[in-house]
Amino acid sequence: MNELNIYFFIPFFLIWGSFLNVIAYRLVNDISFRKHRSFCTKCNKILSWYDLIPIVSWLFLKGKCRYCQQTISCLYPFIEILSAIIFYLLFLNISYPYSISYFVFFSALIITIRTDIETMLISRFVTLFLIPSAFIFSILDLLPISLMQVLFGIIFGYFLLFVISKIFLLLTKKEGIGQGDIELLALIGAFTGIIGCWISLLIGSILGSFFGLFLILFKKLNFQTRIPFGPFLALGSIIYVLYQDLILYLIFGI
Repeated sequence: MNELNIYFFIPFFLIWGSFLNVIAYRLVNDISFRKHRSFCTKCNKILSWYDLIPIVSWLFLKGKCRYCQQTISCLYPFIEILSAIIFYLLFLNISYPYSISYFVFFSALIITIRTDIETMLISRFVTLFLIPSAFIFSILDLLPISLMQVLFGIIFGYFLLFVISKIFLLLTKKEGIGQGDIELLALIGAFTGIIGCWISLLIGSILGSFFGLFLILFKKLNFQTRIPFGPFLALGSIIYVLYQDLILYLIFGI
């Protein structure tokens, strides 16, 4: 798919980002997907189609519900825009058929970004429950890694953060890494293998550190404030997948 053709898919990417918003909200709030159409989370009013146009509706309504005038989270347009950018880069950088499996993978990561930012929770439906799909994608040659690489990536990702979390707890008597982050890195290992898992963690840790220091410098938080790590892990893995060749060359010279 060339760059010109991808531009025509940007509206679809925005709509898909809006759909991922719905999934994320309903997962962490335990709302059935069989429930009625999209609704205002404050007044429960069913929303019309013209209130659901990605980005446009939020801007037109000035970030407020048409019916109750309560504020609509800026996470909605943020996730829509983020989705459009990520999927644009995906289809620009990753060729078919690998783009199929990474589309599923990135969708799960975007959901975790939304839920972890909003509630500091990561649903197992988009981490542990999605891991078997990596084996299927590998068997169907939709992933550039073998079944053994998928398996070792899962084991490495899970136990790496599990051990780090236990050491941190032993030294500080505080929980430093959540179970959701551990399971997320296992998912990342399933889709990227051991090397991709390690590099994703490295990139995510760097991004998280810079973000934390930035907020501390501007006095938005202190050293005791907890910030979600999942979004940085997710972004680290997305960056690795999109620019894998360049990253491996810079680190290993291969």
